[in-house]
Amino acid sequence: MERVGIVTALADESDVLRDNLGQYLGTIEGAFVVYKYLLEGKQIFLINSGVGEIAAAMAAQYLITDCHADIILNVGLVGSLSKSLKRGMLALVKEVVHYDFTRSYSDPSCTGIHIGRDSAILTPDISVAEKSERLSLLPKVRIASGDKFVNDSAFKEMLVTKFNCDICDMESAGLFFVCERFNLPLIMVKCVSDNADEDADENFNQAINAGVGQYVSGVKELLKHL
Repeated sequence: MERVGIVTALADESDVLRDNLGQYLGTIEGAFVVYKYLLEGKQIFLINSGVGEIAAAMAAQYLITDCHADIILNVGLVGSLSKSLKRGMLALVKEVVHYDFTRSYSDPSCTGIHIGRDSAILTPDISVAEKSERLSLLPKVRIASGDKFVNDSAFKEMLVTKFNCDICDMESAGLFFVCERFNLPLIMVKCVSDNADEDADENFNQAINAGVGQYVSGVKELLKHL
């Protein structure tokens, strides 16, 4: 894999990573601003997509169709739904639940299950992550994805009890469907910023201000093995 696409939602989430991606080759101006680097013989294309699954999906498709990326990496901050995942911990996403989707509002059992599927659990191809010793040792988690910033304890409990999710974000589902369509690996390394409760807004901002460099070494190691 010689062309690697990286998606982060916010510029603040990629600042530390950008300083560690090797030789900076400039930007590509188009529908998105793409930052280009050369590291370990790989061409790296980084996009700050903006928040939400639609923005993330557009960014991933742009990296694939315009920059010809043959793998998509996603790094960023998430809310924790599990007591075992504390603020500052890293996790590797192995399963995605798109809890926003339903084909029948009158039948709650359909929630999260897309047409043509029999389960709400979506499984990205993360096999290449096993080549990275650091990433392979991270907790492998199920992420709840939807266009909602989760800062309510009752809603958080629903995501746990109904879908057995460990973390939550607003981009993973969009990234999954694009990579599935193009049959590409999708590696999502997430850093816990908050507990997805009523203090989430304050903690999220604190996590950004404190820096999100925890995933840099894992991403750099993965790039060496691609």
